[in-house]
Order: sequence, then C-alpha cells, then structure tokens
Amino acid sequence: MSGVKFGPKTEMEMMGITNSYWGVCGFTSTFHAMYELNPGKKPLIIGAYIATKVLAEIKTYLVMLKASGNFSLLNEIQTFTRTFPKTTTGCDFSNFDIDKYIARINDAVNKTEAEIVKDGYYSIGMPPAGVVDYVTRMWEYKATLSKGDTGGDGIIGVKRDARVMYDGLCHYMYRLNGKIYSWGNTYTSVTDANPAYQVIWTIDIKP
Repeated sequence: MSGVKFGPKTEMEMMGITNSYWGVCGFTSTFHAMYELNPGKKPLIIGAYIATKVLAEIKTYLVMLKASGNFSLLNEIQTFTRTFPKTTTGCDFSNFDIDKYIARINDAVNKTEAEIVKDGYYSIGMPPAGVVDYVTRMWEYKATLSKGDTGGDGIIGVKRDARVMYDGLCHYMYRLNGKIYSWGNTYTSVTDANPAYQVIWTIDIKP
C-alpha cells in the first residue's frame, strides 16, 4: 500500500484510491483495465473509489466462488493473504479467514466511510490465477497470464523482496501506453512507482 499524492485526480486515477488504504490491488488494477477497455461499464466503475462499493464487489466475487464450489481458488486466496506482512498499524493477516472476511464486509454497513477506510483488515490477496478468474468471471473479458514482463499493456504483478509465493509477488498495477496506474496515482514507469519493483507477471486483457 502507498499514500495518495495530493492534487486533483483524474477519473482513471480514482479507480485505485482504495488500494492506498488496503491491499486490494488485484481488484483495483482490474478497475483501471475495465475503465479503459469497457466504456459501457464506466458509469459503474467510476464509483470504484467509494470504499463500500469496492467491498460489495469483492464480497460478490467471493460469494460467487463459494456458490460455484471453487474452493481450491478460495483456499489459494486465503493462503496468500496469510503471507501478508504485518502492517505499520498492527494488522496481522496470519489467521485470515474467507468467511470471517465476508462477515467483516457485512458489518461495514454499520460503519461510516471514514471508519471503513481506516480498517486495514479489508485487505485481501489475489493470486495471479485469481485475478484472471475475476476478470473473466465478473467482467467477462479474456485474461491471459504470462510469467515475466511481456512489455505490453495490462495488469502487471511486481516483486520487491523475497516473499515466498508466486515468485515474490507483492503488488499489482495497471500499465497503459507505458504509464502505470496504482494507489490513485499515475507514474511514468514501474521504477517511478517504486525503484525496487521488478515485473514478474503480466495479465493481458482483451474483450
């Protein structure tokens, strides 16, 4: 996660603001992609900076996975999230549980937007296959996963240290025409976003 830069935001940048509060980059990077590639969905996607709408989208996806019996992917998501490092605010994900996470989202209806964005426990990790599944299941677009950096547009997964899963995956961003979108900001390159980042996964998205 990272802080949002000050100043006015473009609609494209707004898609990633909730990722500055929580680790939900698998979802917000997809919002960037769909905003660019699916003009018909823009009225729905523009609200992606509202925390309650993002949580509703995540919950819908998780419930669909449960209903379809895709417990293998649910277990991957749960296991990956448990590897998240403890945050500076003290959030510990080592006991992350999908059902408890959904219950936490349900409880958000009794909270204000300000209270919700301060709660780091709304973070959730998405394996590369999970992002591909989310794009195809929820947005009905074709997503192709490649290991390494293909150099093209799409959702990119990066590493910066020796994390244990998915070749060190720690974050997703959206790349379009060389520009990088993440955390509610625009960057000129991956290293502009973070000098330590190295692209290790690319997800190409097509209608």
